Amino acid sequence: MVQPIEEFSARPYQIDLYERAVQYNSIIYLPTGAGKTYIAVMIIKKLSGDVIKPYSVGGKRTIFAVNTVALADQQLRYLQRHTHLNCSSYTGEMQVDYWSRDKWLQELEDNQVLVMTSQIFLDILNHGYISLSQVNLMIFDECHRAVNDHPMRLIMQRFKDCPKDQQPRVLGLTATLLNGNIKVAKLDETITDLETTFHGKIIAVESLIGVRGYATNPIESIVRFSPPLRLTVLESTMARLIQAREILKIVEIKIDHEMINKSDNVFKPKSKSNKFQNVLSDLEEHVKLMGIYGGSKAALLHTIQLEYIKKSINNQETVFVIDYLITVLTSIRKIVEDEMEGYEPNEQIMKEKLDSQRFCCLVFVQRRFTAKVLYHVLRNLHNTNENYKFLLAEFMVGFSANPYDSARESLCQRKWNKEVLHKLKNGQANCIIATDVIEEGVDVPDCTLVVRYNLPMDIRSYIQSKGRARHATSKYIILVPSNDDQFAPKYANFKLIEQKLEQFLIGKSQFRTEPTPETLDQDLYTNEIEPYAVTNTNNEISVVTGTSAISLVNRYCSTLGNSHFVSLTPTWKLSKLCSDTGDLKFQVSLQLPILSPLKQIILGDPMPSIKLAKRSAALNCCKELHRIGELTDNLLPVTVDLILEDVDYLFPLWIDEEKTPLSQPGTEARKRLHELVYPECLFSAFPMPDQDLYLHILNIKPIYSVPQDNRRLVFYNILSDCTGYAILSTKRMPQLSAFSIFLNVGEVNVNVEVNHTKLQLTADEIGKLRCFHTMIFTEVMPIIKPFMVFDKDNLDNSFLIVPVDHKWEINWETVVSNHKIEPIKPEKPICVRNVDYELALVRPSYRSANVYIVTQICEDRFAESSFPTLDYYSYVHYFKSKHDLLIEEGRQPLLEVKAISTKLNCIRPRGSSAGLSKRKRADLSEDFEEHLVPELCVRFEFSSLYWLKATTLPSIIHRISQLLIADQLRVTIEADVKLGLAKSDARQKWKDFRVSENTVNIVDNEPLLDTSSDDLLPETVQSRPELTGPEFDVLDSESKLYSWTKSQEPQDIERNIDEIQLIDIDYYERFMSSSSQEDSDILRNNIKARNHMSKPDVQVPKIKLLYQTTQNGPDQVSIMEALTAKMSHDVMNLEILETLGDSFLKFFTSLFLTDTFPTFPEGHLTSIKGKIIGNRNLYYAGFNKKLPGMIKVEEFTPTSNFIAPAYSVHRKLQGILLRAEVSPNILYNLRISKEEQLSGYLNSNTIEEIQDKVCGWEGGDAQSGLEHFLCVQTVSDKTVADCVEALIGVYLQSTGIEGAAKLLQWFQIIPCEIPVESILGGEPKNPLIGDGNPNMHMAWASTLEERIGYKFQNRGFLLQAFSHSSYSPNVTTASYERLEFLGDAILDFLITAYIFENFDNLSPGQLTDLRSALVNNITFACLAVRYGLHTYLLAYSPLLIDMVDKFVAFQEQREHAIDDELLYVLLEETRHSMAEFVSVPKVLGDIFEALAGAIYLDSGKSLTKVWGIFYALMHREIDTFSKNVPKQPVRMLYETQGAHPKFFPAIALDNKDTIMVPLEITICGNKKKIIHGFGSNTKEAKCAAAKQALKELRRRNM
Repeated sequence: MVQPIEEFSARPYQIDLYERAVQYNSIIYLPTGAGKTYIAVMIIKKLSGDVIKPYSVGGKRTIFAVNTVALADQQLRYLQRHTHLNCSSYTGEMQVDYWSRDKWLQELEDNQVLVMTSQIFLDILNHGYISLSQVNLMIFDECHRAVNDHPMRLIMQRFKDCPKDQQPRVLGLTATLLNGNIKVAKLDETITDLETTFHGKIIAVESLIGVRGYATNPIESIVRFSPPLRLTVLESTMARLIQAREILKIVEIKIDHEMINKSDNVFKPKSKSNKFQNVLSDLEEHVKLMGIYGGSKAALLHTIQLEYIKKSINNQETVFVIDYLITVLTSIRKIVEDEMEGYEPNEQIMKEKLDSQRFCCLVFVQRRFTAKVLYHVLRNLHNTNENYKFLLAEFMVGFSANPYDSARESLCQRKWNKEVLHKLKNGQANCIIATDVIEEGVDVPDCTLVVRYNLPMDIRSYIQSKGRARHATSKYIILVPSNDDQFAPKYANFKLIEQKLEQFLIGKSQFRTEPTPETLDQDLYTNEIEPYAVTNTNNEISVVTGTSAISLVNRYCSTLGNSHFVSLTPTWKLSKLCSDTGDLKFQVSLQLPILSPLKQIILGDPMPSIKLAKRSAALNCCKELHRIGELTDNLLPVTVDLILEDVDYLFPLWIDEEKTPLSQPGTEARKRLHELVYPECLFSAFPMPDQDLYLHILNIKPIYSVPQDNRRLVFYNILSDCTGYAILSTKRMPQLSAFSIFLNVGEVNVNVEVNHTKLQLTADEIGKLRCFHTMIFTEVMPIIKPFMVFDKDNLDNSFLIVPVDHKWEINWETVVSNHKIEPIKPEKPICVRNVDYELALVRPSYRSANVYIVTQICEDRFAESSFPTLDYYSYVHYFKSKHDLLIEEGRQPLLEVKAISTKLNCIRPRGSSAGLSKRKRADLSEDFEEHLVPELCVRFEFSSLYWLKATTLPSIIHRISQLLIADQLRVTIEADVKLGLAKSDARQKWKDFRVSENTVNIVDNEPLLDTSSDDLLPETVQSRPELTGPEFDVLDSESKLYSWTKSQEPQDIERNIDEIQLIDIDYYERFMSSSSQEDSDILRNNIKARNHMSKPDVQVPKIKLLYQTTQNGPDQVSIMEALTAKMSHDVMNLEILETLGDSFLKFFTSLFLTDTFPTFPEGHLTSIKGKIIGNRNLYYAGFNKKLPGMIKVEEFTPTSNFIAPAYSVHRKLQGILLRAEVSPNILYNLRISKEEQLSGYLNSNTIEEIQDKVCGWEGGDAQSGLEHFLCVQTVSDKTVADCVEALIGVYLQSTGIEGAAKLLQWFQIIPCEIPVESILGGEPKNPLIGDGNPNMHMAWASTLEERIGYKFQNRGFLLQAFSHSSYSPNVTTASYERLEFLGDAILDFLITAYIFENFDNLSPGQLTDLRSALVNNITFACLAVRYGLHTYLLAYSPLLIDMVDKFVAFQEQREHAIDDELLYVLLEETRHSMAEFVSVPKVLGDIFEALAGAIYLDSGKSLTKVWGIFYALMHREIDTFSKNVPKQPVRMLYETQGAHPKFFPAIALDNKDTIMVPLEITICGNKKKIIHGFGSNTKEAKCAAAKQALKELRRRNM
């Protein structure tokens, strides 16, 4: 609890006023400093019973309305110190204008007293977020402001709609009662009007005697001063200022975002020339008032101001004008400072000796700049004159609460003002120069001296500035120019009014009466324009009045979408009418921009003034906008959020879940546990006695060529043998694709002969098979972990592996004779018999080693034979020296052996990575020539064939599981949507799954770029504000225009006359005289006009996908690929399919939205599309179909994550661990006996011990890589989304466009009830929405049709495609945005499909880069210019046309080349180019895309027609880029030597749909530089940052 700073006890007069104010509506009239706020706090507490109750259950709220931001802060702090209630304050810079109803309801729920500027309360009242009946007390600070159209008065007018018994109590606080100058005769009428406004009466103290000690009563005096001397230099300065003003009158400066404004002049915004005129007139005033010294400081301050403004100007002409003004100001400073040179500062200021009281002075000025100039003058005086050392000056100025201003700038200004007040309080400053920011209410310590530097303009200013002189010995001084003879009578009037107010009010409160209902109706509730009120479904009343209608219309226009070059504004027209009585009336008409669906011209009612006529037109427009649904029932523009709420039926699977900054739903960072999905036919399939069982043969055959080497030949022969293994289960299996596995000897084909034999077995036989099965997975391969037990519950993965003979029958002899594999030691003396050692399994006893197969007994090589190297003379010698082993039998034959690899992962080719050395490849394939001595080996009585083939089992079972899950998903989709073949029968033959080493290398060699910052923010596609910056970086663009290099060029001898030598002149002459024919050709080409290209006549390749129909559907392998994540490092993954699916998803969603919402603007469509195709929605779609449990996300590692069939972690233990959320690492700390493991039953002691361990377990990550032992896996949301897109790609490839669209419906990404056929082939909506002939706007239509080779059936589409939003004459069609939205998706889909079908030699990353290079705004803009499409653009925006012109010139110089340099360095003109610059006007790419959309719709939705035209337009780039893929900027940056890029986490910028990504790079070897990129999503922002970095690195290298 903050302790009160001041003593908090009531003064007698305060108690008196409080007791009266509690009874009725009151305006408390007390001098400044007399404690009005304290009375307000007492009343708040007294009435606080109403606000204690929560707002949602009928509680009320207290509103404290203030006039300025500074007062809101101050009153909030006071209320927080002195009440027990929750208080909060609200000002414009908090962006409250854009808060939703829910946000306000939350604030009203959380806070009981709300301090805010009166305009904010008026807004939330008008929008129906709160009603007056929900307010218990309305306090108006500085209530004298409530005149005319002030928000306080407009709030009080709303009392008309609130029943008397539900109206809040009203309390006004004022020290002046008057807001401006009035005549004494009008005084009573004015204060009565104020009482009428606030439905109450003024209450004042009975006598001023009790107030004197607290309030203001200074000694007043007027001091006259002489104006500055009329020096010659002053005349010269004034002359320059006048000349500059005259020049500004002639110059026409375009406003940023200017389009051709067709409004009448009276309604056009103030021009920039006028704003710059103000700078000059302001300086003129300072020179006149403060002389040449103050004028010099003012000129310097204005120079700084202009330089600051220049930074944000986009228009070159405006920059020229600013530069001119800066030159004028600099020359004035130079003249003035020359004049002052040699003088000591000797300014005079009044210095008051005020006994021992601390000096504290306030100087009030009128202008913000005067405060700053005076501050610099006084500070200089302090520094240069001993007499003024005591003077410690500071300044304070107000700041606007414009919601469009920089929040940071407002915060800084506020902070600096607070610091000044703090300095004043602690003695670091004793003189504050201020504007009226501290006239009203701001808490300033008692001042001993108040000086009015500029005269008070009215009675309010006089009373309030005087009110700051609160000390007992204070002085109030007004400085008056000696030649001013008008202030004296004005001052006398001020004194008289003060006196009259005392006479009227002090001690007379009881004689004043409250206003009657008749007075309220007559004086307060009458409106020249009747407001428009709407009651919404929550019974909330929203109102738009004549006063608020204009700002609402402008706000609506701003939501239509402002571009970099165009700010959409309504067009206002004025008519003068003469009434029947002869009175002049005004009528205003209003037309909204082309992007608004409200096309007709709106007329206002005839009114007596232009101001009222404009308000009437705006109000009628608001009514119409509400009628057609463009304004909500809260009378606000329909926002994206509201649109998304209205279409929430499109998101049936959406979950409103908690977001955290570091792991938002749908991102890579959000990882969750999901239950694993197992193949149905291997679930609960453990063989049971006397039931039908199925034997599925694992038929293995080597497919590498027959080797010459004996060792490898033996292995080849073993693998070729039909004897092997089979799966025994109770369930049939579907047909499966044959697939390859890779042993160290080569590639082996696995063909699963499913359902080969049906048989029945006894319990005893099954028991024997189970023992054999367990032995294989414990002794041959130690795969069954000590914490695993036999799965007695017969759930997932339950079947047996059994040995079969060459007839593919169970090999019972092998089963019975191999319960356990024991090593057999060599007999002594050793006897090497063929029967024992031929193809035997041996292992050296003197070292830990693999098991070997004896491939030959060497009859010609013995233990005492020569050793292969010269280091030892025999094997006997080697073993004695190396291992200290004595071989007893020197004549025993050696065994030629080959090791059985212990590397059990056979799903990838060994040594598949490119660039491996021969030695490394040999290591990977374990291809060594080895001989062993029988005496030093143990032997195993087990078949080498079964041992060798057993090592393939984990890989085979793993791949079978993948194929079965893929088939399971395929069958589910077929059953639900009828896509593809039904459950496959025995005759169905799937294509084999073969992997070339090249494919593996493509997958392997993909670099994993840093995507850390991508994880932090979800994918968003939103419309966003545009910011500005400078323009081109021309990339040596003219290098192609000359026949010589820069180094060959001579110096310009006339430009460098001081440095020129004779040798230079000689070289110059020789260079110039050696002109070539090439120069003449270049010159001629530069002079002649460039003709734009027409569509070339080229052979258009077919895109097979466009002709694909739903026949057989996808195969198992394609679906398996779509279910394999890149991070699993398998031989295939979903990346390429995901790219294809992504492009189709965007295309079909765009088409669906365009069809379904024919009136929605592009911005709304983009937002809905962004949510539909966003990773979060796709994750929910995948989760709903249990995809996360099917996806392979982990690398296959048999020894750690392969689970042996029929074994699992005890099911009860799985449940315990999952419920306790304990790390699976605990598994390795559990003790389970061998008997329990084999039986599957845990005794009670074991279970109790496990539970104790779990309860006491600490540490370890929940994600440990062991989750699969608990039948779950961790999958990121983005991986699931990628998988959904990949499956869409699979079905597109196999069932065509219609089939893929039906899959979208199956996933519920698109509503199931939507008829896919009509979306893809239905009649498009007619683009003609108004009267008029499209051809009127397009004299060039036939020329364009000829150029692109397509004749439009309905030219409305063509007109729409080329109509920019600024082109107001077109009322026949909409502007191009919706067509651009559709065309963008069409081109992306067609180009991606073509790349997918034709460039399978490219890696996924290269395919993505190729797609990015071909489908982007830069490429499209360059193509638009090459074919002259820009010449048909219909736009009324000079600035836009200027930018297009510059880009066209740039491309013409480059001969319309589109290359990777252009792509990676030029920046798209996006709407967030803060740290960038605009290079490519977005409109050019837009019309290229819009044309694609127009042709698609006009041709009856023919994708082949669009492809035919656009392939021809783009074939050169498609061909060039596919041969040499341009790298994406991020990839290119990573590959730039010495750059060491480091991307930092993405940041969402305040209140803008903009993402910023900081990037650190190294330049010049050791210097770090931070660069920022901006975009509408993280990917765009990273790309922009990378482009900036590449540009910086390129510049440094040059």
